[in-house]
Amino acid sequence: MTTFQAVAVTLLAVLPGASYTFAFERVAGAYGASLSDRLIRFAAASAVFHALFSGPELLLYRGLVVSGRLERAEIAAWQFELLALAYVLLPTAAGSVVGHGRNKRWPWVTWLTGTSPEPRAWDYLWTQPGKTMVVRLRLKSGPLVAGFFGKVEGAPASYAAGYPEAQDLFLGLQVKVDAVNGEFVKDDEGRIQPVEGRTSLLVRWEEVEYADVLEV
Repeated sequence: MTTFQAVAVTLLAVLPGASYTFAFERVAGAYGASLSDRLIRFAAASAVFHALFSGPELLLYRGLVVSGRLERAEIAAWQFELLALAYVLLPTAAGSVVGHGRNKRWPWVTWLTGTSPEPRAWDYLWTQPGKTMVVRLRLKSGPLVAGFFGKVEGAPASYAAGYPEAQDLFLGLQVKVDAVNGEFVKDDEGRIQPVEGRTSLLVRWEEVEYADVLEV
């Protein structure tokens, strides 16, 4: 076997794990996985897929390679195309489903991802599914600011940077708060009031002394 053939076989062997890992990270986040981390994940995930599909792989090998059908071009192009697509798309679909399940905290997914996949409390807090929170921040410069994190009608989607990026927080709707005592400004019906113009709030965590989080 030539060096080129060896490299090609190696790439094909880890392709299912790579497809699965990239699809999972696209949905659930990479959390700063380095190249060496990804190579290990590729190999481990590929080993699982090859173990699961070892039976069909053996039948395909016997039916196409050992029998000589592939060499004699006795397989239709569309059949070969379907096999190639399945080889890539099945792991990709599995990675997307597992990533979505991790975001939604499906119980069975913890068998694959572990019970605490987030590396920091920061990442755990902002990835809670379906939560809308009021976040009140005491800035190191003195004043208090606050805003909604989550889905708020008429406001942009909130966002928190994930590991290992610098911790910054985008609150889709800024609300009125007393800059000294931190009390929310409310209307006659007791509803928290947005800042005029329905502005958003972008804060770097290094500028924050502490955060007060209230689920609503």
